[in-house]
Order: sequence, then structure tokens, then C-alpha cells
Amino acid sequence: MITPKTMKAAIAEASGAPLVIREVAVPEPRRGQFLVKLESCGVCHSDLHLRNGDENLPDHMYPLILGHEGIGRIVAVGEGTETGLSLGDRVGLPWLYDTCLDCSPCLTGAETFCTHQHARGIHYHGAFAEYAILESRFACTIPDGIDPLQGAPLLCAGLTAWSALRKTQLRPGKTVMVIGCGGLGQYAIMIAKAHGATVVAVDRDPAKLEEARQRGADHLVEADPDAGLRVKELGGADIAVNFAPTPAVWQTIEQAVNPLSDIIAIALVHDPVPLSMMWLIDGGHRVFGSSVGSRQDLRDFLAFAARTSLDIDIETIPLSGVDAALNQLQAGKVAGRICIDFSL
Repeated sequence: MITPKTMKAAIAEASGAPLVIREVAVPEPRRGQFLVKLESCGVCHSDLHLRNGDENLPDHMYPLILGHEGIGRIVAVGEGTETGLSLGDRVGLPWLYDTCLDCSPCLTGAETFCTHQHARGIHYHGAFAEYAILESRFACTIPDGIDPLQGAPLLCAGLTAWSALRKTQLRPGKTVMVIGCGGLGQYAIMIAKAHGATVVAVDRDPAKLEEARQRGADHLVEADPDAGLRVKELGGADIAVNFAPTPAVWQTIEQAVNPLSDIIAIALVHDPVPLSMMWLIDGGHRVFGSSVGSRQDLRDFLAFAARTSLDIDIETIPLSGVDAALNQLQAGKVAGRICIDFSL
């Protein structure tokens, strides 16, 4: 296959600026790298935060190609790269671009907390482009049973839910409360149900609660000041997973959880919550954060997804529609996930 010299990419030219389609040079893989021709790429809330300038990236990091839920095929290998993969293999391009590989988190299976990690679509150009670079040591093959369009959001949204839940006491007989039933919440519901748990879905949007019901949620609770009390009346939650980007959910969590609960923070909430140390002690609760997932998490999750139906509603768009898709996300008008189809 002859690789072209240029490609189309959605470029963030400055912090807070709309993404624009530009013709740019196709990157060349160096030693230890693959060049991947994209088939699909999911559109994530993190991309929205980055486009809007919420992460306060310095000016020198622009222009920048966003996107970190990419799936494509290897079309070139950097000279001298030692790998078990071949041209034509289908691979994923997730959030985690690379890490130092040598610190304590990297050596103990917690590489997403490496202080020297790099993220795709921030420190290096991402997958809102026809071609992208993939570090060979961070390459993960996509099982044949996973469709590229349904599979792209698995690389961040699905992986984030999977990685968070596998840190908990999730098992049959437990009750999982999922707060925020957009794309990530829907994956959490399906993963929890597949593990035999009872699921309580909490959201303020009736349409998202209906999506939660279709994904298998056992109970639907409208988000309001009394939501936690209603969850408690249902038997309470042993595990609470928050995907709603607001500190207002803390009251719901406090009211809903049972003793010895696991409480996982995933949504990007910068404001503090009124956490009582005595409440922690009296209840024996565990409160912790979880960020995307490691390479092993991704391998395990993709194997799980290949044998378990995790399909959600996917709206496909051409690359040229990605900025409008981010506007849809901002307006809360996306029930499932949006995915770029590079064949359009």
C-alpha cells in the first residue's frame, strides 16, 4: 500500500477555538512506532473539554489534533521496530500514548498514574485524522469480533467504566448505583449486569434513564435532592460510580450507599464536596478515583467485549462533522456515543 504524503485532520488551532479541517503531512513512524490508517474514532467528552480550553494547555501545544478512541490498521512500521504485529493488523489508539515504563505505578499495573505519562490528543497528535502514530509497546490488537464503529468508544468510555468497576467488590448479589447514564454510564450498566449485579441508574434526563433501562438497569431514579433516599429505599448501593460532572451528586451518594461501600469518582469535577471523615470511619467506605485503564485492562476488556454484547447507540459522522459533534455533546443532545466513520 502506498501511503499518501498528506492527510485530512481536524485541527485545534488554539485553546477554545473550533476544530477546523486542514490538509497536513502524514506522520512518519520512527523506531518503535507504527503508522495507522484510521477506520473509526469515537468522540469523547474529554475532547470537548480540550477543545473548549478547559484544561488550560499552554499555547505552544497548538495546533493540536485531538481524538483518543481510534481504531485502524497498521500501514507502515518504523525502521528497526521489533514487534509481533504485522502490516494490516487492526489496532486501537486509546488515551494512553505512552508512559515511562519504569516507575512504581508502571511496574505494579497502575501505569495510568505514571507521573511521566503522555496522552493521545494532548501531548501527541490524536486520532481525529486519516493517519496517526502508535507506539508499538502500547499497541493493542482489536479482536475480530469487535466492529470498528461499535468498538471505538470501548477504548476510552468502555475502558474507563471497566477499569473502575474491576477495582471494586463487584460480584453477583451486589448493587451498583450508576450516576450519569450517558455513554460511559451505559457501559457501566452493561458491565455490572454481566457480572450479576443489580443496577440502579440515576440521571436527570428521562431519555437517558430510558437508555439505561434498555441496557439492563433494574431500577431508574430521577436525579433530584431526594434521589439518594429513594435508592436507599430500594436497598441501598454497595458500589457507587459517578459519571455526572457536578459536585451536587455527593448528597445522593451519601444518602444512598450501604456500609462498606465503594465510591468511585470518574467524572471531571474540580469543585470540592463536603466529605466527612467521621462518615468515612462510621461507614467503612472506600472513596477513590479511577482514570481510563492500563494496557492490561484494555486487553482484558476487549476480550470481554468480544464475547459480551456491549452495543450502544452509535451516531456516525464524517471527519468534517467532528466540531459539530462536540457542540452536540456540549448541549447534552447525545444519547449514546458519536463515532467518526473514515469511510464517509
